[in-house]
Amino acid sequence: MGCTNPLQEDAIAALGPESPAIPLGPLHRAGQPCLVCHDGAEATELTVAGTIYERVDSTKPVPDVLVHLVDARGTAYVTATNCAGNFFVRPGDFSPEYPMRVAIEREGFRQEMESPVNGEGSCAVCHATKPGPRSAGRVFLLSVAATLEDRCP
Repeated sequence: MGCTNPLQEDAIAALGPESPAIPLGPLHRAGQPCLVCHDGAEATELTVAGTIYERVDSTKPVPDVLVHLVDARGTAYVTATNCAGNFFVRPGDFSPEYPMRVAIEREGFRQEMESPVNGEGSCAVCHATKPGPRSAGRVFLLSVAATLEDRCP
């Protein structure tokens, strides 16, 4: 009989069911805390992962956003979002030493996170859907009325 982690099991259950319209893979569970499952035991291990939306109040994910990560050692890594607005980093590509600085950019629009990430690679842990005492709100690219070229179906 294997060991289980009731806290992790509760966190996974709290995510709710998968959408039947989206198969398991890089497009699923946009906006949710990816590393709850992606720990190497439940699903493929990831070190940093999240979803980027057009605006803080928008549900429209943004593809082709460059995500710049720089850890405490000064090691830099760049990845990009897919059509679901999701990005993810595997341990063999980049395993940050915290704190880590983050910036996102696309088509001349750039946002730098005001504070460093201090030890949680799952963006949605601090960036839940709505801003509040325990959330900075969604990760978003645009802070003013602007348009981006649509590149996803």
